[in-house]
Amino acid sequence: MPMPLSGLAQTLSNSVATVQSQIVDTQNQLAAGVKTLNPGQAGVVTRLSAQASGYDQTLTNIGSAQSVIAVAQSSLTSISQILTQMQALANQASSASLSTNDRNSIQATFSNLANQVKTLGTSSSVNSNNLLNSATGITVTTGIGGAYSDNTSVSGVDIATLATTVGNLLVNSTYATPTDVTTANVKQTDTVTFAATPTTGDTVTVSGLTFTVGASAPSVTALATAFANYITGASTTSTYGTFSGASVATMQALYSGATFAAGVLTLTDAVAGTQSYTVSSATGSHVTAVAAVAATAAVNQIDAVTFSSATLSAGQTVSIDGLVFTAGNAGATGTQIATDYASYITSGTSVKGTFSGITRASMQALYATATQAGAVLTLTKAASLTGVQPAPVIIDAGATNAAAAVASLTTQLQTVSTGQSTLAASATGLTAQASANNALKTGLTNTVNSIQNIDATAMQAKLQQLNNQQSIDYYLVSQMNTEAAAILSIFR
Repeated sequence: MPMPLSGLAQTLSNSVATVQSQIVDTQNQLAAGVKTLNPGQAGVVTRLSAQASGYDQTLTNIGSAQSVIAVAQSSLTSISQILTQMQALANQASSASLSTNDRNSIQATFSNLANQVKTLGTSSSVNSNNLLNSATGITVTTGIGGAYSDNTSVSGVDIATLATTVGNLLVNSTYATPTDVTTANVKQTDTVTFAATPTTGDTVTVSGLTFTVGASAPSVTALATAFANYITGASTTSTYGTFSGASVATMQALYSGATFAAGVLTLTDAVAGTQSYTVSSATGSHVTAVAAVAATAAVNQIDAVTFSSATLSAGQTVSIDGLVFTAGNAGATGTQIATDYASYITSGTSVKGTFSGITRASMQALYATATQAGAVLTLTKAASLTGVQPAPVIIDAGATNAAAAVASLTTQLQTVSTGQSTLAASATGLTAQASANNALKTGLTNTVNSIQNIDATAMQAKLQQLNNQQSIDYYLVSQMNTEAAAILSIFR
């Protein structure tokens, strides 16, 4: 049977195993570049490494936000330049010496620039983040604690609203091209108001039909009722008097309908005309024909055009049925405009401006009379039984619109300037935050490295020492085995 190892042999065997284990561990640490940590050290390294990784992510977040800000800043610079060009055009268009065609040409360029502002506002996105589509902006995670304070807000600039505002600005006339609308078969309505109650023997004539009041005088409502009944054929007699001068057939040739209310007789003409009118933003209004007691014929239509809000600056124009009034150097109030129109149509004279367009004779062919009261011009049609035709009114407000555009663009440029300052401040703040976070990340990484990283030189020296120890242990074991064999041979 084998002889049991002596205590020395056991000690040497244990030493060999220990040194071998240390050699393997040292070689593993050298290969990995990190130390073999105890559980406490491993926990610290895990926690600090996670924090360092978190700060590294915030640096990525900040870098992305800086890219979004840079694109927005570039677009704002372009928008500012465009708005400055638009303001220069508006200043040019505000000159009273420009013609309507001049302003229309400027408006085309002006509108094109406004569209460029809109395009820049919508195309300034980076990964779907756009600081120019609203004032909401973006939120950047710049901390690692998960709290609200770990987020940084970057305010946006509402270019979408600004683009809409500048897109609605005009440097030419709002009413340069009125729209003509025609509706066929429109019948004029004549309204006869019986304001005074007649007495026995009085006569009331409407379009040749005469009513002679009998012994019992009618009220104004009864009088209107009698006329309506006669014209429609409902009743040709009345307890209040008699009719003469025109038959039912004659009246029905004039009027297709007759209705009554309290003292008012409403007659619808039998002959239809064509209703033509012009849509504009002026305050012109139409007044239906009104016949007084004892009217003997169809009443010509009356058009009333009100200039209460149409004060003109020098060079601005107003057009009625093609007759264009251009205000002189002193401009013209609504009353002065109405006065000059009435005077020109009636006698060919004007005080506050000049007339062009259709001739005075053409206007007189349209209107029998032209009168003025305050800012109201009243035009009476030259022919009766015509269709309803409100006078088209065109106001050339180009200079006024251009001046308003200059003021608005000044405000919009201030909005852009404020936005540029805000974004610059945000960019500076994020740069400072990135610098701080990078310092924290570096500090944490250095701490982790100090805990887990090896000293390669020291580890190599230790490995050499262990290898030497292993060689000695192997030599001692070998010598012990040789001596043991010699001793055993003596006893055999």
